[in-house]
Amino acid sequence: SCATRWNSIYLMLDSLYTNRSVVSNVLVDHTVTKSAMAKKLEIVECDWMNIETLVTLLKPLQIITTVLSSEKHSPVSMVRPLMFKVIEKHLKIKENDDEISLKFKQTVIEQLTERFKLNEHISPSIISARHIAPFFDPRYKNLEYETVEVRKNILEKVKTLIDDITFQFNDNSSQMSQTDQSATKNTINGLDFLYGHEENNINNASAQYQNYLGEPLLRYDFCPLEWWKSHEKKYPLIAQMAKKYLCIPATSVSSERCFSTAGNVVTPKRSCLSTENVNLLVFLYQNRQLL
Repeated sequence: SCATRWNSIYLMLDSLYTNRSVVSNVLVDHTVTKSAMAKKLEIVECDWMNIETLVTLLKPLQIITTVLSSEKHSPVSMVRPLMFKVIEKHLKIKENDDEISLKFKQTVIEQLTERFKLNEHISPSIISARHIAPFFDPRYKNLEYETVEVRKNILEKVKTLIDDITFQFNDNSSQMSQTDQSATKNTINGLDFLYGHEENNINNASAQYQNYLGEPLLRYDFCPLEWWKSHEKKYPLIAQMAKKYLCIPATSVSSERCFSTAGNVVTPKRSCLSTENVNLLVFLYQNRQLL
């Protein structure tokens, strides 16, 4: 167990409980463990039951920590949905919970709710990337885990962002050269004639917004980036916002790993490395799987 290493308590207890029979056999074998030491290290049945309970309670937290700390497929859009899911599915208080389980669940729910502001009223002016990003993730875009009021505020903020990106998109289009505009106009007029002036929603932000909401939700184990790769041309305006928010990592673990790598590269015996060489060595190590 180490206070500065996440999940070390869970891993310690899980390892101990997995090896329960071995530990017990060693403690009762006085040819291996002296009586005084065995008495000091003895784990009684109620302690084993408490360990089993804690392992069950801590496992969901270990899993969600591992998922959100991954360097692949862990955008910030996963944070709030997964927090709500853990509380709803794994920390739900039951009538048959013992004292340890009840106290543990109450404490963890309170801490998660406070830290991630899960039940707070939010106005459109203070909505963060954690609130907005799930909308652009096809797995969580319906925001079903949020309260009605919070969901309404998030959608209003999203509409504002899409309107802003629409204005920029149209502004960039207006800066095309006269020759390009003329060629594009002729092409569009020709296609309009061939298609009989069918409505084209590529620049219609409202139509893209409504059609995107109408798309079926992805399964939780699908990659949203792959989905957007195949739907970018269908929703070009919303895709620009998706790129902006889905590139944000859920945690800062990746940068922390980079700092640890730098600490292993620059040691007392290699303290004279130049800045350039340190950067190159860290870069090569972090991307060694791609080489």
